[in-house]
Amino acid sequence: MNNKYFWGSGSPNGFFSCTDFNKNYDGGYTYILKGGPGTGKSSLMKSVAEFMEENDISCDRYFCSSDPDSLDAVVFPSLRVKILDGTSPHIADPIYPGAADEIINLGECWNTDFLNMNKEKIIEITDRNREYHEKSKRFNASAFSLYDDGEKICQYCLDKEKIRRYASRAATKRIKRLSSKIGREDKRLIEAISPQGFLFMKDTILENCNEIILLKDDFGAASSVFLEEIRNYALASGYDIIVSPSVKGDKSIRHIIIKELSIGFISEDIFMKPDIIPSRIIYLSRFYDSEKLKNHKVRLRFLKNASKELMDEAVSALKQAKKIHDELENLYIEAMNFDMLNDIAENLKNRIWKSEWFTE
Repeated sequence: MNNKYFWGSGSPNGFFSCTDFNKNYDGGYTYILKGGPGTGKSSLMKSVAEFMEENDISCDRYFCSSDPDSLDAVVFPSLRVKILDGTSPHIADPIYPGAADEIINLGECWNTDFLNMNKEKIIEITDRNREYHEKSKRFNASAFSLYDDGEKICQYCLDKEKIRRYASRAATKRIKRLSSKIGREDKRLIEAISPQGFLFMKDTILENCNEIILLKDDFGAASSVFLEEIRNYALASGYDIIVSPSVKGDKSIRHIIIKELSIGFISEDIFMKPDIIPSRIIYLSRFYDSEKLKNHKVRLRFLKNASKELMDEAVSALKQAKKIHDELENLYIEAMNFDMLNDIAENLKNRIWKSEWFTE
């Protein structure tokens, strides 16, 4: 089974990631790619991933939110091997150098004389790219600030006990107790803010879920409570789950996948409208006090429209950053010796295939 995720996303505080590949040593091996933009990091990972899949080895792909066509990481769970893009904004370095991880320097493949000749241009383009990312961050923070105001109003109007009871019934209906053990929770980003707007990893849901339950909730106050109940019940029942948190970087939950039961719970709000046909839609507006909401109707409408406009500006800035980044990539591509890069890729495939970390 091959899954697709995002390593991270833009957020009110800059780059947000819920996955730290090097945090917990799993007995495997990690290859960390270093090199500038356009030096073939994504192409190398794609080549290795395709080779492994041709040999029936499953691969989890982690895509770049700033350039959704590019890979940030590939993970081969059965081999306990990872290949990571170790450059900004998700900087990674070896923790156990040579023993459990190592750097692969793709800078060895470029013409440094050519890059030195274009030094001023590279610096100017890099600085412009950074400026647009900072601009996107500011609009992102403003958009989520208004979103948070709307969420607080909705929390005030929410009948929390009613939705908890409803979520508990939904959990007991679909999640049968497996054992007395506690399930494991893995955090993975299934959505991200990109130059194309909010993107949702539809294929991962379809790959793992026969039943898809869509929760409609403009500001996420009710869906967060519902999903927290589902999460706790599933873990207590012994099921391993995948949780996709909010890109805000807070503790709220956006989506849950229970692979063993082939069930997915996904959220829709004012920003994210997943392009997917669900098995069932639950409109969570019925769990709010309608009289209380009426008193905030005008304010909520303003917050909804204004936050969406600000998020559009954040996305627009990311589009500009992507265009500038493409200019930078073209310079590095011109400086690259791709025959050397192909040799590195082939050597890496052989090393992984023959490595001691392979587990039958």
